[in-house]
Amino acid sequence: MPAQKPQWFFQPRSSRNGASAGDEDTGAGLTSLPAALLRRHGARVLDPEKAAAVHGFPAPRSTVYRARTLLVPANLLQDAPKVGGINDVLKDVGMTLTPPRPETPPRVRDAELARKLAELPRVATLAPARGHPVPAVVDAWVALQALRAAVTPSGNRKPAESALDQTDVEQIALEHLMVGSAIDGSPAGHSGGGLTANPNSGVTGPGSTDSYVYNGGDTRSPVALLIDPPHRRSAAECEERYGRRPVVAVLDTGIRAHPWLDVDRMPGGYNLNPAGTGDGFMSVDLAIQKAILDEGKKAEAKGDKPRQLIRKPWDTPITADPQVGELDTDTGHCTFISGIVRQIAPDARVLAVRIMHSDGAVYEGDLLCALRHLVIRIAQAEAAHPEQMVDVISLSLGYFDETPHDATFTSGLWDVIELLLGQGVLVVAAAGNYSTSRRFYPAAFATKTPPGGLPLISVGALNPNGSKAIFSDAGHWITAWASGAAVVSTLPVDINASRSPELRVRAHPDTPMPPGISLPASRESLDPDDYSGGLGVWSGTSFSAPLLAARITRALMEGASQNGLMLTPCGPQDTLNRALAALKTMNWPG
Repeated sequence: MPAQKPQWFFQPRSSRNGASAGDEDTGAGLTSLPAALLRRHGARVLDPEKAAAVHGFPAPRSTVYRARTLLVPANLLQDAPKVGGINDVLKDVGMTLTPPRPETPPRVRDAELARKLAELPRVATLAPARGHPVPAVVDAWVALQALRAAVTPSGNRKPAESALDQTDVEQIALEHLMVGSAIDGSPAGHSGGGLTANPNSGVTGPGSTDSYVYNGGDTRSPVALLIDPPHRRSAAECEERYGRRPVVAVLDTGIRAHPWLDVDRMPGGYNLNPAGTGDGFMSVDLAIQKAILDEGKKAEAKGDKPRQLIRKPWDTPITADPQVGELDTDTGHCTFISGIVRQIAPDARVLAVRIMHSDGAVYEGDLLCALRHLVIRIAQAEAAHPEQMVDVISLSLGYFDETPHDATFTSGLWDVIELLLGQGVLVVAAAGNYSTSRRFYPAAFATKTPPGGLPLISVGALNPNGSKAIFSDAGHWITAWASGAAVVSTLPVDINASRSPELRVRAHPDTPMPPGISLPASRESLDPDDYSGGLGVWSGTSFSAPLLAARITRALMEGASQNGLMLTPCGPQDTLNRALAALKTMNWPG
C-alpha cells in the first residue's frame, strides 16, 4: 500500500524572503460581490477606474469596504481638536464623522499593554454634514481621500489651520468587508472565489472550482462517515497529562448542534454541555459577544445603516432569503471547522467567537473588537485565571488591501495580532480562494514576523493527493500548506434547507421500515442540503487553516505529555516558550 500523502507542510524559508515582484502582477482577486449582500451590509466595491484619487498616493486596487464607517485609533477619537480637524475637512465633501462613546479602560495589569489596547482602531460613523448646501453621498473612500488631500504638502490647508496632521491621517483606514474562505456554497458565487457560472467573472470554459462542485452547483455535500468520534480524555486526565485542556479560538460564524461537538439545540439557542459535566468540546465567551454587539449598536445608533448586528453567538439564520429558503453560503462554517479540530486534537476545546454572518461577510471592526477582547482575556489568564487561556487562534477570512500603503500604515489589524503573538498565542490564517498571489489579509501579515518572535502562519490548500489546490492563493507570503479540498467534517444536524432530492419514489411494499425505526420510508436520491446526518464534504483554505491550527495544538499537548512542557503556568514567557517549542517539533523553518 503506498504511503499516505502528507496532510500539511511548512513552506521552505527560501520561498518566503519577504520580497517578491509577483504580488502585483497577478489576478485581481475579489472584484465583486452579489448586490444583495452589499446592500445588506452597507458595503461598496472600490472600482479603481472610478475611485477618487489623491496626487502622490498609489492608484487604488479593488477592495470591498463599508460605506458609512472608518476605522480610527481610539486615542485619536478622544482628542476633540483632532476630531474637529477631521470634520473641518469632511464638511467640504458634505460629511461629518461621529466618534463612539469612550470605553471603560481594560482591566489588565500591564500598563504598556493597556496603552496599546487604547490606541487600537474603533469604528467611527460617517453621516451627511448639517447645513451643507449640496446633498452629499456618504462614502468612506471619498472621506478618506479628502483627509489625505488636506494634509499632503500640496494640500490646501496649512498645518497651523488645523490640529490634524499627516501622521494622524495615516492611521485612519477603511473598514473592509471581509469574506469567509470557504469555496462558495451558492451557485451565485463570489467573483474570483466562487463558481465559474458567475456571470461577473468574465471567463469561459473550465475554471478554478469546477472540480470542487457537487449536486446543483453547491460545493458542500452531505456524506456518510462510518467511524465513531475520536476519543476524548476526561478533564481530570487532561489536567494530569497536560496541566489543562488547550483552547483553539475560532472566530467565525458561531456554533450549531452536533453530537461530536457536545452541542444540542434547545429553545432560544443551544446547550453547550448536554451531558451536564461542564466539560463540553465547545465554549463561547458571552462577554466578548456582548462587546461585539455593544460596539455594533453604538455604530448603528450613530447612523451606520444598514448594519447587521451579531446578537447571539449562534450561527443564524440558515438563510438570508426566507422566500427562497436556500442554505446561506457559509451556514455551518464554524461547525465544520470545529469538527476538524475534533478529529485532530480531540482533547482540546474550541472557543467559538461569532463575528461572521451566515452569508460569509465579516465587518473588520467586529474582528478587531473580538481580537482586542481576546488580548484582554489572555492577559487576565496569564495573570491569575489559566482556565481563560487561549493557545491558538484560527481565522478563515480576509480581504484584499486597496494599496500597499494602507496595509503598511493603517492596519490596526496587524497591531492587535502582534499583541496576541507577543502573548505567546499562535495565529493561523487562511490564504484565500482566488487563485491569485495578490496579498490577502490577515494571512499576508505572515511576512511581518519579527526575528525570534512567534509567526503569524498563512495557509494555502492542498488536494487529497497532496497537490496544491487550483483555487488556493499562492505567493511568497504563504508560509504553510494543508489539506483544504474535499475535506470531510461536521455540519449542523439541525439544518435542512429548501432544495429537495431530484427523485423520490415509494418504497417497495416488500421492504417497509422496521417498527421503531424513525427514518424516511421513501426511496430518494441525495438531498443536497439535508445535513441531519451531521457530516459533509467542503473545500477551501477555510479548512486548511484550522487543520494546521489543530496540528499545532496537538504539538502543544505532545510537548506537555512527552517533554514536560505543561500548559500551566500561563505566564507570557511560559506561553511563548511552549509555542516556540511546538513549532520546533513540527520543523518550522523560521
